[in-house]
Amino acid sequence: MFQVHVPLLDRSAFSGTLVAEYSVESLLRYFVPAEVTRRHAISLLDSNDRVLASSVSREPANSVRSSSGIVQDVALAPSGNGLVVRGQGWRTSIGLIGNTLFWMVVALSALTVWMLLGTWRHMRRRSQMQSTLITETNFRRAMENSMLTGMRAMDLEGRISYVNPAFCAMTGFAEDELIGRLPPFPHWPPDRMEENTRLLQQELQGRSPAGGIEVKIMRKDGTLFDSRMYVSPLIDAKGHQTGWMTSMTNITEAKRIRDQLSASHERFTTVLEGLEAAVSVLSVAQDELLFANRSYRLWFGADSQGHARLAGADELQAGRRDADESVDSFGGLPAQELTEASGDVHEVFVESLQKWFDVRARYVQWTDGRLAQMLIATDITARRRAEEQASHQAEKAQVTSRLVTMGEMASSVAHELNQPLTAITNYCNGMVSRVKSDAIEKDDLIAALEKTARQAHRAGQIIHRIRAFVKRSEPQRQTAKRATSWRTLSNWPASSSSAATCTSAPTSRSGCPTCRWTRS
Repeated sequence: MFQVHVPLLDRSAFSGTLVAEYSVESLLRYFVPAEVTRRHAISLLDSNDRVLASSVSREPANSVRSSSGIVQDVALAPSGNGLVVRGQGWRTSIGLIGNTLFWMVVALSALTVWMLLGTWRHMRRRSQMQSTLITETNFRRAMENSMLTGMRAMDLEGRISYVNPAFCAMTGFAEDELIGRLPPFPHWPPDRMEENTRLLQQELQGRSPAGGIEVKIMRKDGTLFDSRMYVSPLIDAKGHQTGWMTSMTNITEAKRIRDQLSASHERFTTVLEGLEAAVSVLSVAQDELLFANRSYRLWFGADSQGHARLAGADELQAGRRDADESVDSFGGLPAQELTEASGDVHEVFVESLQKWFDVRARYVQWTDGRLAQMLIATDITARRRAEEQASHQAEKAQVTSRLVTMGEMASSVAHELNQPLTAITNYCNGMVSRVKSDAIEKDDLIAALEKTARQAHRAGQIIHRIRAFVKRSEPQRQTAKRATSWRTLSNWPASSSSAATCTSAPTSRSGCPTCRWTRS
């Protein structure tokens, strides 16, 4: 039993003592919680380890500390007389039951650690996947933002759900001004609403051509530009179509260049088609006619035989090609040297057309890199006829000139003939007179007859040269010694000496220089 003495003071004067008595067993029973007494043994011991009170009805005092290893002693204050409150834990299980709980705790702990490791690995893998996804997304977004092609996504109803910066830069509209818009769109020209509506319905129905469509687009400032749009279905990760993706390219400059090239090609073709000369280009390797203008087609048709005839090749040889020939006749030759070489000019007569052509040929490199031969054939039939007529007229004029010259030479020719004829007459009269008088010897007669024959031969040569001068004949070339030729020329009349020409030639084997002279 505990007694607690409390002094009583009345106006700072001791008036008595208040004594309170507490039963130890009642304190242990009523002031120690039941949860503690059910699991622990609470005892009050004196300085000699004698149990004064305990929450356990029977327990040997000398065996309390030895029977349990879970013991805690607390000195009781404020009495200070060696009283101790001892708490001893009860053993709830023994043997196998206690070991099972321990191994269960160990297993649960190991499972927890394994799950933590698995969660950490999963989180790490997920973090890597998220990092890769973010990198890929950023790369795709950067690629979309750096593209010069405008991209536009629409749902199945035609509502714009996405535009890239290039599309906004082309049209001049901001992204928030386009996303969520239904047709008619703000970049449609007002005068092309019906056409753009028809094209949009065609696009939503999936009937857009694979080669794209050309449309006019209006910028925010009202200017127009030409564009080409390519439409493809927008498929999600599950394979379902969620809309349409449209790519737009500005083709204003390309269309302008194309129109200029088309106009230039049309002008060039018009010029070539309007030429009266036949222009043809033939592939050297494949023997294929690459180009032919209207004049060529009119004269030779659309085959390469006319090109071969103009080039001077035989028609049969031009049409005959070896079937297994894989290398053309110009194999190994530098194409640049052939194309830079000067053109060949010649004249060809086509018997089937009865026409003369002035043909200019040269090698060119075709648009696909092949070596080709280009011919420009000009009809010169009229010129050739004029030249022939001029040649005939010149020949007639030459004959007339010769006749006139011969008339002018008549007096000089008469004088030239008069001398040998007079000499012949004199020789004949002298010989007759001397023969009649028997005053001539045989040797003198022979000498007189020889002189008469020489004078007759001289007269004959004069007449022969005059006839040759008047008569049209081909030049007659003869080989003679130079001394003899000059002596012969010196004996010709001055009026007829212009009809002969002499050309020096190398020295003959005999050592005497010779010359070739032409007589006409």
